[in-house]
Amino acid sequence: MALAAELRERLLSTHAADWAVDSDAEAYRYCRQIAFGHYENFPVAQLALGKKRDDIAAIYAFARLADDIADESSRPAMEKRALLDMLERWLFDPPMQHPIMRALSRTIVRNQLPRDPFRRLLDAFRFDATLEPFPTEEAVLAYCSNSAAPIGELMLRLEREWNERTAPHSDAFCAGLQVLNFWQDIGCDLQRGRSTIPHEWIGGQPLTWAELSGSADLRTMIAGRFDRMVGRLLPAGIALSQAVRSKRLRLQVRATFAAASVVWRACQRRGERFSRRPRLRWWHIPVILGATLIAPGTS
Repeated sequence: MALAAELRERLLSTHAADWAVDSDAEAYRYCRQIAFGHYENFPVAQLALGKKRDDIAAIYAFARLADDIADESSRPAMEKRALLDMLERWLFDPPMQHPIMRALSRTIVRNQLPRDPFRRLLDAFRFDATLEPFPTEEAVLAYCSNSAAPIGELMLRLEREWNERTAPHSDAFCAGLQVLNFWQDIGCDLQRGRSTIPHEWIGGQPLTWAELSGSADLRTMIAGRFDRMVGRLLPAGIALSQAVRSKRLRLQVRATFAAASVVWRACQRRGERFSRRPRLRWWHIPVILGATLIAPGTS
């Protein structure tokens, strides 16, 4: 869920008086409100337990602000990119009265996190700001390597679990989550002028919502292609859960996979009716908990 426009503009102000945060505790409290205060279909942040909760909140709040610049702001693309460039500069020279940047800077130093994953995230949001289409499936996967994989990497680095064994599973799993998100949002994305459908699937031409709405065969083909992509990538979450040492992290990965699987099945049942966006509901909670707790490898 996007930040309120007034809050977003205040967080992007260059005037320190607009932020007025003077302690780490206040900065982290601010980030927790952003990270845990709203609905998400894939509640990675909300499933975070233990002492890393504040660190995850800081990372999530930074990603939320950058994502909103790209997707929610009405500014021209060049201005959006300039704001994202400002956030990148802040990664290396954070304004310490800014709630998100103060908390994130503490998180980066305390956990010895590299800044490259954050820079890759910003690259993905710069791409989003221009509403460019994807020519091929490979282009989608390249986007995922910037938009989704850095989040998985950062979560694993917080737990000292990022290594040669976990990295490929994490990258594939996060790509699966991103592609599934594209699939569930096809309708609303097209209606706001963005296509996440690889052009090679549709003859290399751009596609409008009206054109897609008028062809059930086309919608069925696209749903099938997205289903196959998700099917190749998302099960890496099972392998990832078996590769990590931390029981808590294993449960978190299992829960994320279980929640995504509910949405995946809902997309499959939806078929070619792209105007309906699948969402997690309260009655899915027992299913997710059951799949998390009884899955092999959680003991």
